[in-house]
Order: sequence, then structure tokens, then C-alpha cells
Amino acid sequence: MSTELFKTTLISPSRHGIFDAMSGVLFRNFSYITLSQAANYLIPLITIPYISRVVGVEKFGWLEFSYSIVLYFIQLVEYSFDITATRRMAVISHNPILVSRLFSTVFWSKMILWAASTALFTLLLVVSSTLRGYTLPLISYYFITFSFVLSQNWYFQGLQKLGVVALANVGLKLIFAFLLFIFVKRETDYYLVAVSTTIGYVLVSILTFWYAFRLIPELRVYYPGFKLIIRNIKNGFYIFSAGMANKFYALSGMYWAGTLINAAQLGQFSAAHKLFMVVQSMMFYPVQMTLLPYLSKKMKEGFDVYKKTFFRYLKWILLATSLASAFLYMMSPVIFKVLFGEDFLHAYSLFDLFIPSLVAGVFINLIVYQAFIHLKRDDLHFKVLFVMMVISIAGNYAAIKHYGAAGGAGFRSIMDMLYVLISWRWLSHAFKQHFSKA
Repeated sequence: MSTELFKTTLISPSRHGIFDAMSGVLFRNFSYITLSQAANYLIPLITIPYISRVVGVEKFGWLEFSYSIVLYFIQLVEYSFDITATRRMAVISHNPILVSRLFSTVFWSKMILWAASTALFTLLLVVSSTLRGYTLPLISYYFITFSFVLSQNWYFQGLQKLGVVALANVGLKLIFAFLLFIFVKRETDYYLVAVSTTIGYVLVSILTFWYAFRLIPELRVYYPGFKLIIRNIKNGFYIFSAGMANKFYALSGMYWAGTLINAAQLGQFSAAHKLFMVVQSMMFYPVQMTLLPYLSKKMKEGFDVYKKTFFRYLKWILLATSLASAFLYMMSPVIFKVLFGEDFLHAYSLFDLFIPSLVAGVFINLIVYQAFIHLKRDDLHFKVLFVMMVISIAGNYAAIKHYGAAGGAGFRSIMDMLYVLISWRWLSHAFKQHFSKA
């Protein structure tokens, strides 16, 4: 195996303007992810209209609520490895022995976490009358969690082989679309939307797990010992806690909507929330996947280099997001009519209330998901998210209880702007501390 898995070729500053600091690999990886995300969201232009028209408003809401619950369990299985293992992989990628140990430790850690997740999921279905009302779609979605035991995106991300991750995402969407049109024919088939999604995840995870060994033939999987597994889990606890807090922060509105408002309103809110999450993922997923390893390397070159690079990308990403948000606001009535159908027309006004969150999301992504991690301030990362989690749970309950679906959508934007203010203040303090130590 070569001691260098990728080469870094800097692009000439004089010829390429804003990309002057990008390596060839960075630009290529960003292109892979951006193009795959574009393809991934072209497919939903076909599947979402089909699902919304076949299963109807109420069942659409049931599906979105159930999937949002399963996302908590996916977070438990994924733990913090997409960050901690990626960060470690970027350092040891030249050493197949260390890579095998890391791969094995992450794999068995996920197995243990999946067993714990399954026990907790079963318990909640037994004791929660609210969740029991959604048993069929919940169980149909739940086994997506096992695909995250097999999928090792952190591994490909650490090697900067993001083309693999991109192709896996496209493959997942294609398999889902194929199964959807075969199985879902009427409203009573609504749970088969979840089954189709789960099958797609599992099949793609099996293929990428196999390809990990093709990519590095020296890679081996073995049981690393319970102590190493526990240490691995313990070392990532801060970031995992922050990630779980982020799930409560981002999805508590959907939970309270599924609990406090009627099925018709839940369907409208779910459509607006669905499009918001899709747009948010399309805007920020390529940035997060590409910049995390790249900025980690910039930090090694010096804090001043890192800070300059960080603020340059913040400026350009903010500009692009603001323009995209303005376009979405103007076109939202047309988008909802085409994408979801006449029954979901009320959802566009809810989506408009989410739009300020897209702009705020630029700062949230780069401050919380990038800067705190690169500064290794996992403690601040967790504190910010814990504060926002508490605000989200309590605030969404009050907003949705008193103002319905509009309260939940509007409160998300208010909450995200508050998130930016708190994070920015704490980040400035962290920058000053890091600079004084340097």
C-alpha cells in the first residue's frame, strides 16, 4: 500500500480566485458530493409527488413522524464516529495496521450500540402509547439502523474517497425509487414506503462494506477487545452527546407536531419540514463532508492559516445560501403545487417560515460542526447544543400547543438565529483562548 493515498495539488491563486486555497482533491471531493446531492434530489422530484399523491396527507405525516423518531436511533448507532474516526483516519491512513485496528474498533462499537438501540426501541414501543400508534411505520423504518453498522462513511471520508460515498447515496435513492413504484400502489401500502427505504439502505451498506476491503486489500476486521471498544466509545462521548442533543434540537418540533396536532395538520407540517430538511441537506452536506478533513489539515499548518481559510469559506457559502433562500421564498407556492400536489398547498406558507433557518444554518454548520471540532473544543460543542436542546424541547412544545403547525415552523427560525448568537459568542472566546495558547 502506498504511503500516500492521495496527492494535494494547490490551484494557482492568480487563476482561480476564490478557490485559491483548494487542493485538487478538495475541489474534486466537493464536486462529487455536490453532484451526488443534486442527483439524489432529482430522484425525489419523482418519488415525493408519487408518495404524497398515493398515500395522502395524513399517511404522509405518519411516515415523516416515524422516520424522525428512527433518526434518534440512527444517531445512537452512528455515535460520533463520522467525526472522531474521520479525524483519526486522516492521520493514520498510511498505516494499514492502525487502519485495521480503527476499522475493527468502530465496527464492533457499532454492533454493541445497535444492540442497545434495539433494546431501547423495543422498550419505548411497549411503554409509549403515542409511539404505539405508529408501530407499523416505526418498525418498517427501524432496521435502517442496522445498515449504519455496516456503512463506514467515516472510513471513505478519512481517505478523502468521497466518490464512494456519493455513489452510495445515488444508489440508495435509485433502489428506493425502484422498490417504491413496485410496492406502493394505494393508501394502505403507505408502510411499504418505509420498507423500500430500509431495503435500499441495507443493500447499499453491504456493498460499501465489501468495497472497503477492495480499496485497501490489507484491511482486516477482528475483535479488538472490550476495553478498546469501551475506550473508543468513551472518547467520543462529548461529540455523541452533542450530536444527540442536535437531534433533539432539530427534530423536537416534528415530535411535538406528531403528538399535539391532528393528522391533517401534521401532514402539512411534515411536507414543509421535509422540503426544509432536503434543502438544508443539499446546501450543507457537501460543505460538511468536504471541509471537515480539509480544515483539519489547515489547522496543522497553523492557527492563522486555519482562521483565514475558515472565514473565507464562511463569506462565500453565506452569499450562495442567501441567494438560494431568496429564490425558494419566491417560488415556494409553485414548488409545493408541483412537488406535493393540491392537497398540500397550505404547506408552502409553513415552509416560508423555515427559510430564515437556511441562512442561519451557514453559521451553525461552520461554527458548531466545523470550528468547535477543529479547535477540539468538544466541551463547548456540547454546551451550546445542550442549551439549544432545552430551548427547543420547551419552546416547540409551547409554540405548537398554542399556534399549531405555524408556531412550530416559525419557532425553528427564531431558535436558529438565537443558536447563531450563542455559538458566535462562544466561538470568539474559543478563538481567543486558542490564539493565546499558540
